[in-house]
Amino acid sequence: MPADRRTVWNPGVTYGGGGIPDRQQPCAQLTPSGGDDTAAIQDAVDACGQDQVVLLAAGTFRVTGEGLHIARSGITLRGAGSGAPGSGEGGTRLVKADRAQNTSSAVLYIGHNPSDFASSTDLAADALKGSTSVTLTSDPGLKVGEYVLVDHVTSGDPAVEWGTEHEPPGSGSRRWFARQDRSLSQIVEVTAVDGPTVTFATPLHWSFRTVYKAQLSRYGEHTDGPLRPFVEWVGVENIYVEGGAGGDYHGNIAMSTCAYCWVKAIESNHSVGTAVGMYGTYRSEIRDSYIHSTDDPNPGGAGYLTGVHYGGADNLIENNILWRGNKLIVMRASGGGNVVAYNYLEDGYGDGYHNIPEVGLNAAHYTTPHMELLEGNQSFNAVGESYWGNSVYITMYRNHITSARRDVSGIGLTDEVLRRIVVLDKHSYYYNFVGNVLGTPDMRLQGQQERFVVEGTQDTISDTVVPVWLLGHSGENVDEKINPKVAETTLRHGNFDFVSREVTWAPGLPKGLPPSLYLPSRPAFFGDNPWPWVRPEDGGAARGLPARERFDAIHGRG
Repeated sequence: MPADRRTVWNPGVTYGGGGIPDRQQPCAQLTPSGGDDTAAIQDAVDACGQDQVVLLAAGTFRVTGEGLHIARSGITLRGAGSGAPGSGEGGTRLVKADRAQNTSSAVLYIGHNPSDFASSTDLAADALKGSTSVTLTSDPGLKVGEYVLVDHVTSGDPAVEWGTEHEPPGSGSRRWFARQDRSLSQIVEVTAVDGPTVTFATPLHWSFRTVYKAQLSRYGEHTDGPLRPFVEWVGVENIYVEGGAGGDYHGNIAMSTCAYCWVKAIESNHSVGTAVGMYGTYRSEIRDSYIHSTDDPNPGGAGYLTGVHYGGADNLIENNILWRGNKLIVMRASGGGNVVAYNYLEDGYGDGYHNIPEVGLNAAHYTTPHMELLEGNQSFNAVGESYWGNSVYITMYRNHITSARRDVSGIGLTDEVLRRIVVLDKHSYYYNFVGNVLGTPDMRLQGQQERFVVEGTQDTISDTVVPVWLLGHSGENVDEKINPKVAETTLRHGNFDFVSREVTWAPGLPKGLPPSLYLPSRPAFFGDNPWPWVRPEDGGAARGLPARERFDAIHGRG
């Protein structure tokens, strides 16, 4: 891809941090009391030493009130395993026992509020994409190892569409997941300070402009208050989590202002709010987990399964199962450099519209995610939606988009209405689709659908036609005109679809596709499975995704 369409993807603890540490020294070993276990677990967490582990035995731990909080660095909360899929039986279960009375708290919080800042300093000059340093108008006293946010005002930025659902600049919706009116942002780690010049560990994924009042902000308890450092190197492993609530910033597990943190090999069930969310995180990750079954599968934030928010940058979501949520993944004002890879996404739905597929593979839902990589996933559709604003420069590489949900739980899901394999809404600009396989050899029409077509056009927007590509349309209003800029700015190269049964290459670009855009070699979790598992250059071959195989084993599907 051209250099202006890509960035450096070196995400998470596994790749950007040298690997998840295998901590073995316990600081506490707890068993369920049969009553309220909140205080016992919280006391153990608060007393745990550096590089030590709070071990939770098998059984059900009851959590109440405002949930558990990890606000110290360098510890792991580890269970005896997530137990039987769907219930956690036989494993370690963390259950929000009072959700009927307390509907506003997660089971577990890591870190602090990502919207609290102590101070902001103007940039003295533009900070260009790819740079690892910025120059400020003054020296705010930054320290090596500090995590800061770089952003600029986007109300007048031509790359940004806030969307019709937002109120005007200065309104409340424009600070839900960003500083006020500053939806282009990135969290960075300070590695050197020379007066007003600050150097970072990762390159900037976007150019931050002084004409848009670019600033660097320090995290703190409140404006002009004391600094509040990030929580670092915290892990949650081998646990079943159930019953968290509260909507955005809550759910089952909420990681906030956390660097090099991880959630690994957990099962998340029955959440209300983004089930496992990352808010203002840096090089953190969610991996090897089974995240599913919201209790509120409707739009509005309660039914989402995972996502990256509030300038979160260089994070990793890898090798997970995401099933039976409203939106399975969202990115809201994320900071670029994030990687969503080798996950299995299935049966996204809304409680009141079982015949309309919800959003599957997605890097949007609040302006302006940018320079994110979605690689090697399997999903029923791929979407760039713009209800709460656009996303730009998103790369989808070697994914398999099947065209239809499986309705594994038998609740009556069909894809009869608004079915598209790839759809980019009207302001989704500069997307890259490279090396994907679109559809399946045996995909079937449903309901009143009459035919598949490769390209959706204004004349074919209806529920009788299923396009492989629908670029520049809002998705729900069939009468709205297609925005031609979306197709004009979308790079499509080396994709195989099962309507034309051909690989389509962009003129002037090489036909060789590397196995990965972020992995140097085969990942260990693939075992003996073929890798890359999505191979458009091999007749649309797409078989052997480990997360899909785990899901099928759980549900007895082949």
